[in-house]
Amino acid sequence: MKMMTLGPFDGNAWLLGRKVERTVAEWKEPAKLAIVAMPSGPKHEEYLAAVEDATGVPVVGATTGGASFTERGFSRSGISCAFLGGTSVEVACAAARELRADHGKSIRAALSDMDEAVSSNGPRSSAPSSILVLADAFACDGDELVAALRQGVPPHTRVFGGTAGDGWTFEGAKVFLGRKALTDAAILVRLTHRHRVNIDVVHGFRAAEGGRDFTITDIERNVLRTLDGQPAARVYEEELSRLGLRTSGEGLLQTMAKHALGAKTPFGEALKIRSPIAIRGDGAVVLTGGLARGQVVRVVNAAPDALLQAAKGLSTKVLGSLPAVSGSLVFDCASRLRLLGERYRDEVRAFLSPNGALHPMFGMACYGQIAKFGGSVEGFHNTSAVMVAWGESDQGTGPASG
Repeated sequence: MKMMTLGPFDGNAWLLGRKVERTVAEWKEPAKLAIVAMPSGPKHEEYLAAVEDATGVPVVGATTGGASFTERGFSRSGISCAFLGGTSVEVACAAARELRADHGKSIRAALSDMDEAVSSNGPRSSAPSSILVLADAFACDGDELVAALRQGVPPHTRVFGGTAGDGWTFEGAKVFLGRKALTDAAILVRLTHRHRVNIDVVHGFRAAEGGRDFTITDIERNVLRTLDGQPAARVYEEELSRLGLRTSGEGLLQTMAKHALGAKTPFGEALKIRSPIAIRGDGAVVLTGGLARGQVVRVVNAAPDALLQAAKGLSTKVLGSLPAVSGSLVFDCASRLRLLGERYRDEVRAFLSPNGALHPMFGMACYGQIAKFGGSVEGFHNTSAVMVAWGESDQGTGPASG
């Protein structure tokens, strides 16, 4: 499986189409899939049509949580594209629609659609598969989404991706399939190939210094109603103010999302972190994924240096064992972008090969991160960076392989 990138690109849809057309024509590999990350805006379908017309291959993607990047750098306003191809990879895509109503039913239908599409094209390859997932963050509980995928795919299948953002406004996100920008949906892409794939996830966050413990006293799925018997939003806001984490000019929800809630786990100091995505009028806080009644949570924080160190550790673990990197995909929490500011460019550089060799890389800031691989306990993450990379050689196992 080969990869090539374009961007970040600023310009109109026509110009993007011409650049994509030239880039793909000059590539020595047959393109099989285009992945597009775009900022929030009104013209997504114009750009999607331009990419599809220029490539003639399936186009998938999502709106970002504030930035996208390639090995050339990052942009808050530009469009980034990745093209996967080669003679050894097969691609099947489907949309899981009406996701909000029933995650399991929606995912099962999409997986069935992919199976039908593959069977209509002849015998299915016996090579292992990975699944890329891009979901509307406002239509899903990330934990339920991953649970539905676990039930629908073979245990060894690696699943990775993220939930779409909207530039930190928390008003609505979109995912892309073909020429359509969709809401209330998840895009599934099955990649069948024999190349070695490494996956891992890190965050670098810890409980905020001086923070207090709060017990979840009422929660339904991902709707957190009360902490210590009091409305969750009020308790959360008071704690952020007490810790000095509120900043002028920033909305309460944005501050909460930057300083999420970390639940204690049986794994030492490891935290299960869940970020707010909405505040309800009754004082409930909607999280990107679920927690449980009785769990103890604290506000989390991260220093920029800790985030950068985590990113360097991620690239070392995922890329270091690959003798030659064909490409990498990164799904990075938008809260990291907000905390790093202009130092985000340092994180993008940290995601590149630790030995300094440049390779094709595509990434986006998102609201939730997905990484299910061999040995992983959690499949859905917040505040994290997920990296997926593959090498030139055939199927193998590495320290972060699933």
